[in-house]
Amino acid sequence: MPVEGYLLGTHRDVPKVVPQLTALSNTAFAEYDGAMPVEDAFTRWYLKRPGSRPELCPAALYEGKLVANVLVAIEDLYLGGDLLRCGIVDTVATHPDHRKHGLARALMDDAHRLMQEAGAEAAVLYTNPDGHPYRFYQRLGYLPQAMGAALSCRRPAGQPTRKVDEATAAEEGAVRALLDDYYRGCGGYAPMVEDLWRWHRRERPVEMPIQLAVVRSAAGLPVAALALAEVELLLEGNPVPASVMSDFACAPGEDPQECLQALLSAAPTEEVLAIVDVTSPEHALLQGLGAQTAVREASLALPFTDRAHEALASTSRHWYFMIESLVGV
Repeated sequence: MPVEGYLLGTHRDVPKVVPQLTALSNTAFAEYDGAMPVEDAFTRWYLKRPGSRPELCPAALYEGKLVANVLVAIEDLYLGGDLLRCGIVDTVATHPDHRKHGLARALMDDAHRLMQEAGAEAAVLYTNPDGHPYRFYQRLGYLPQAMGAALSCRRPAGQPTRKVDEATAAEEGAVRALLDDYYRGCGGYAPMVEDLWRWHRRERPVEMPIQLAVVRSAAGLPVAALALAEVELLLEGNPVPASVMSDFACAPGEDPQECLQALLSAAPTEEVLAIVDVTSPEHALLQGLGAQTAVREASLALPFTDRAHEALASTSRHWYFMIESLVGV
């Protein structure tokens, strides 16, 4: 759908896409609590996300400047207990000076077409349920899947009852298997295949370190794990150092509350943020540690095929909120 005065295309048509997308993201999301100010190193890394290619990402240009954007990555996700090829949508951003021209609608229509041409059976995205975008996506046909909460808590004080270490390179396979077992069948979870793990864990910019903390059994095997990314988030317009936790997993037979409390004690900052399904065990565990809801988030999905319709209508476990699409870490 053309929009008068704008050139609609993909990232292939954007000159110097990295600095342009960095500038647009920082401008478009500056008003949102929980957003993360980004630099070019982050954008360069994020554009290498597995399943994402320049020709999949719609963009709008005005006088050669990027003014609206949609990022798309194609991954296998669990929906309704089945693995389906899905398009993951994020960084839907329009420069404040160019809003109310229909750019978001035009780019989302293009994104849906490009996803289907790439074999996606559904699209998945995240947004705040209390804002205009939530209603906008529903008008496009997106169906609410789960309600999540951005929970904020303090790093646990005192000596943990379980010893916590940083995972070694040799243990990464065991941690990936632990995560896949823990989240298998959860809506929105992408199995930790090698290229996704490598991008998410090993190839990150040095400005955005991540720590993979583990609790080991008496035999020395990882039985609980947690990723902790040290970032700065915007809270009431000011950057605040925080540790964003993700991918908590605990083996059967272990005490998840004890393990989570121990793992969070390794957080590099006092402020800890997590985004989880409000019906999930992790939500209850975090509340047990005094976590409070800071912002709400919702997951939505748009089915393209009959198989996807059926999957979304079937019962599954709780939803896995994909932290890389929500916060960017």
